[in-house]
Amino acid sequence: MFARKLRPDEFWRAELNMAVAFESEFDWKKEREKLAQTDPLADLYGAFLQEGEPPAASLVMNKKQVRFDGHILKMGGVGGVATLPSYRRGGAIRACMEASLRDLYDGGYALSHLYPFSTAYYRQFGYAPASQTLRWTVNLEDLKRLPQAGGSVRQLLPGDDLSPLLDVYNQMYGDTNFSCLRNVFDKELTEKDPLTQKRWTFLWSDSSGVPGGFLVCARKGEALHCVPEFAMKNALLFTNAQALTGLLNFVHHAFLANFREIHFVVPSHIDLTALLPELSDINYKPVLNGMARAVNAETLLRLCKCRGQGRLNIQTTDPILSENNATFSLSFMPGEENQVERTAAEPDVTLDVGNLAVLLGGARDTSSIAMTPDIVVHTPAADLDQVFYRKPCHILDLF
Repeated sequence: MFARKLRPDEFWRAELNMAVAFESEFDWKKEREKLAQTDPLADLYGAFLQEGEPPAASLVMNKKQVRFDGHILKMGGVGGVATLPSYRRGGAIRACMEASLRDLYDGGYALSHLYPFSTAYYRQFGYAPASQTLRWTVNLEDLKRLPQAGGSVRQLLPGDDLSPLLDVYNQMYGDTNFSCLRNVFDKELTEKDPLTQKRWTFLWSDSSGVPGGFLVCARKGEALHCVPEFAMKNALLFTNAQALTGLLNFVHHAFLANFREIHFVVPSHIDLTALLPELSDINYKPVLNGMARAVNAETLLRLCKCRGQGRLNIQTTDPILSENNATFSLSFMPGEENQVERTAAEPDVTLDVGNLAVLLGGARDTSSIAMTPDIVVHTPAADLDQVFYRKPCHILDLF
């Protein structure tokens, strides 16, 4: 089994694999014509038993730019992972992962992210559970006790300027690690007619007319559904507490007679329990925000934001990219760039590239190490908190 990038005339094969694997419809004649277009923001990979045969499996590597401790890095987002049933458990996806991760490393990428069907499965490729999303379900009746935030809400209709959505997104996620840079908030809001999909967009602005929050929503049963999903990337975003309160004021006033509850999500570093006045009948639960891994461990260590002054020897392991199997000496001090070099010295801590990315990104801190069997601390006195500490870390993009 070997893997390589698919040629444009083979792209439809990847779509066919996904249709079979995910049990969806596929019109192969139309798809062959539509998919023979090169997308500069994605590479498609296929695994083959031999050249000249159709791919037994395929995946899509989406090319993203993400925020990381004040820097912009290249990140590969894995999607469309699919194997034809007769070739499953034969190493086809492993071949695709090895080929695509190698290309990412050679292309200057530092991170990779995916949304797993099984976390155990993707751990074998170096990925570790990343941050969490808090999914809220709030009864509209319970919003009546919220203070009135003021401001105003208007519905954005086809043809309206949607640039304020991107502005709000950038303000909310501007300091959030792993969040993706976007040219528009959601291209489907302009490329498709959201009203035919029964999607509605509402923008809240403060008393000075400055946009501060919005919701893109649809009906799901008795709920106003603002949760981003693969089929429909809805959202509720806000820049501050006033903006969120203003949106929820609007939802209560406008939709109390139409909906029983509202569904929305926030990154796990945003705590709403003090803002919402009535919690007795509210449900919220953490949901995994995908998995991540370092593609280039040295780059992450060089660019990560450390606290204070110190030095740490960090050994990293990688089941796929041999360049990451090394011990790195990380030296840091305020106002200076991190100094990173490979060393033969004994490590203070050993961890895989998945946990390295998650800890440096800030999705977890050192308190999680005791419950992470893959991490070994060799020097208990080492101040790991200077390097591994909680930061805003979340990704809203789906792929």
